[in-house]
Amino acid sequence: MKKLNGSPETLRLAVAQPQIDPLAPEEDRVGQAVSLADEAASLDAELLVFPEGYPGPLRKEATYDAEASIADSARRNELAICWSRIEAGDDGGWYKVAYVTGSDGRRLMRYERAHPATGDVHPVLSGTHLKPGDDFGTAEVNGICVGVLICSELWLPEVARVLTLRGAEVLLAPAGGSFHRVAPNWQLIARARAIENQSFVALTQQLFGDEQGAALIAGPEAVLAASASPGVIAADLDLARSRWLRSADDSMAEPKQFSSLPGLLRGRRPNLYGEISAPRDGLYNYADPPPVGDELPSQKPDSGDRR
Repeated sequence: MKKLNGSPETLRLAVAQPQIDPLAPEEDRVGQAVSLADEAASLDAELLVFPEGYPGPLRKEATYDAEASIADSARRNELAICWSRIEAGDDGGWYKVAYVTGSDGRRLMRYERAHPATGDVHPVLSGTHLKPGDDFGTAEVNGICVGVLICSELWLPEVARVLTLRGAEVLLAPAGGSFHRVAPNWQLIARARAIENQSFVALTQQLFGDEQGAALIAGPEAVLAASASPGVIAADLDLARSRWLRSADDSMAEPKQFSSLPGLLRGRRPNLYGEISAPRDGLYNYADPPPVGDELPSQKPDSGDRR
């Protein structure tokens, strides 16, 4: 990791895209996650991103605790790890929670997903509706601010922008899976978030059945790594370049020094954006979500198109 004036200029980032065996006990994913972390370490990664709800528990009936194994793996590999699970709250509700565990095994961040998916997504994936958290999640990894936005939160531009304005230079976007026909646009949205925030976006999912994955590491000017297959991919993030893009302004001069418009954050006019936070009719009611049929789906995700 190169540094300029004490500030890291690069970060080697990896994402893991695990294949899920629907017949295996869910707690087996902890051992799988440890193996994937070993693979990321062999690629010299400094930060690894696991999918949403991985290694879990993903479903409310599971009772194992993966945190100690993740912490041990992080220490042994000198690797920071972003992972997640569902948790029961003191209020009796369920929450999707993402963690960033540091390379020394310490917990750096706990984030309750602020925008759970609408519709039947969580009843299918986790066996219950999920409640929203009250704030966004950032952590400092090796001197670099990273933000976490979970699954379909990537599709809400406000989430990525707020994280960026809070200092995030890298956006971690763990997703659940079963993308199917939505996968190409999911990757497109990841690229859009990287471009408009002049940041890096790491997207990954679980492969629940016979589907192509959407693992992607995107920068503000290009895709750095992508894979449709199970496993781990890694890329070096050039933070010096993204910082230059943030500090520069657009220009008609040729040849152009950029392949993505610079200065987007500098060009904002916040006084015009009050309508974004104004109340509106028809917003999803997370406190009282609509029923999903006469009974909640209890099946685990399969290769069917649930998106």
